[in-house]
Amino acid sequence: MGRDPEYLAFLRARLAAPGGTGRTVGDARREHAADLARSPRPPVDTVTDLTVEGPAGPIPARLYRPAWDGPAPVLVYLHGGGWVLGDVESYDPVVRALAVASGMAWMSAGYRRPPEDPFPAALDDAVAAVRWVAANAARLGLDPARVGVAGDSAGGQLAAAAAGLLRAAGPARPVLQVLLYPALDLREVPPPLPDPDGLRFPPSGAGRALDAYLRGADRTGPRVSPLLDPDLSGLPPAVIATAEHDRLRPQAEAYAARLREAGVPVALVPGTGLDHGFLGWGAFARRPAEAVARIGAAVRSALT
Repeated sequence: MGRDPEYLAFLRARLAAPGGTGRTVGDARREHAADLARSPRPPVDTVTDLTVEGPAGPIPARLYRPAWDGPAPVLVYLHGGGWVLGDVESYDPVVRALAVASGMAWMSAGYRRPPEDPFPAALDDAVAAVRWVAANAARLGLDPARVGVAGDSAGGQLAAAAAGLLRAAGPARPVLQVLLYPALDLREVPPPLPDPDGLRFPPSGAGRALDAYLRGADRTGPRVSPLLDPDLSGLPPAVIATAEHDRLRPQAEAYAARLREAGVPVALVPGTGLDHGFLGWGAFARRPAEAVARIGAAVRSALT
């Protein structure tokens, strides 16, 4: 279906704005952060910067804890940005919105990024962050029996892969995986979907990002392409959110179907009329805000 008129007007204005130069990785990271910084930062009861013990040194993290009576369920969140861009600070508005919408605690965890640190550095850090939260939940006022893993886009790929690696990890096994317009098959960049409104989006640079991230790694293994894992049994229940006009939507829908076939409970939250990246746009249009609210409700239902 076509986009809602209010949301379509926002997208057209966004596409008409001057684009970044992206001459270097540093330029691209600063421009990406500046774009995310346009979103307001909803108030959360308690926000605390933390340092997580990672396999190659400290991992920056930020814990968002809404008011909660007793130990709170928590999602370890892995940001998007095509593995190359993004960090804890730039995704602060997005994680605040998710914490408010769900009423759950969220801990945003950084990870090493390419080209400086290619695969499997980011995944190793993601797994370490989940293990660290599970081990330290009680002293942080969190419920060690209700620790999940979440991520959007590239972070969704990391979250799904981490859930697979931790499925038999005892106390560190996530009780929920929240995958928000995730990339789940990294063999190649899928083609864009036909656009019902005739919008022309700039090139994504996803191919270069994949090459920088994987740097010769096997793209068919489950640590890279969770959709291709031959056995999805034993994985934690999932909340999977899609965007209708996102080239990654078919992957997410296929993963939801395969999880269900393997006996894994799945709540699929369709982003009707929306595009990749909508998590940061709720302050600018009603349709993205409604989708974030639906995601929050699905997470709350799954954890409570």
